Amino acid sequence: MKEQNASQLNPKNYEFPLKGHVYCKILFDEIFLPILKERFPDVLSRLSAGVIGLGSDVLGADDELSRDHDWGPSKCQLLLSEQDIAAYGTSISQALEAAIPDAFLGIETAKLRPKTIRISTIDAVYRDFHESAYPPVTIEEWAAADDNDLYYASSGFVLYDPSNALSERISAFQKAYYPPDIWKWKIASDLWGIWHNGDYNSSYRLAKRGDGIGLLIGQGAFVECTLRLLCLLNRRFPVYWKWLHWEVQSLPKWMDIIGPSLKELESANNHKARGEIIHMICQSIREILYKMDLLPDTAWRNFMGSQEITLQIESTQVKALIREEEPHLYAW
Repeated sequence: MKEQNASQLNPKNYEFPLKGHVYCKILFDEIFLPILKERFPDVLSRLSAGVIGLGSDVLGADDELSRDHDWGPSKCQLLLSEQDIAAYGTSISQALEAAIPDAFLGIETAKLRPKTIRISTIDAVYRDFHESAYPPVTIEEWAAADDNDLYYASSGFVLYDPSNALSERISAFQKAYYPPDIWKWKIASDLWGIWHNGDYNSSYRLAKRGDGIGLLIGQGAFVECTLRLLCLLNRRFPVYWKWLHWEVQSLPKWMDIIGPSLKELESANNHKARGEIIHMICQSIREILYKMDLLPDTAWRNFMGSQEITLQIESTQVKALIREEEPHLYAW
């Protein structure tokens, strides 16, 4: 099959290289939708399509390097009811897979893997990576929920959704957030990590001992906890470590304070400088916590004030979970 003629798409309207969700939108509108209208018109009103689930393209963080796996036509996730899947699923996937051009918008689809068209229910897609089709509700559910899964569940791109079923599901996750006491628990947990990996061990012990390898290990854990904390302070779900730096660059608050120091840490070429920068970042974090009324002052404190944060938690249920899961945060 020759490359699809996409001149009618006016490529000047799109930035290149194309993001995965833009590629999928054009592919769906120009290749898949005409086939669905012609051969499966009865399901169109009940059909949703989107780029959802896991992967950098679900976030809009993908680039040309992302195309080496799980990128392209296979991310056009089609969503139907179980009844429609039983009746039409195999026929739809076979028809659409057969229609995928060998090349489309300058990209050789033959080199993309996999090339299968996924058809599932909305509930099943969310249960596959979040374990639940809907956002958490109870304290137990919020405590057990994975930050990364929640971030992906509240992300994604809608390609086709006449019933608004997919749009409403994504919106439900975007509107949900940790209850106040769970939020403070997570803040305290990352503050303890910042203290243990940075303020205590990296800034003082490892840097002064000249243990460069140990300092690299501690520095990495410290930076991850710092970026996670910035997400939490902006009431965002922290994504997993590989995309954390990408995520925090879009935060509305505090990155302008922490970001320059992180760039200095990236380029620091000796142990002493790295230790001093880590100490400076910790001081900036204390100032941010003070501005947010989470700490009473900006003075240095043991454990980066994590135990002071847990003292603000009112829920006996959350306190019991902390004593069980993170006893080092126990402060009452």
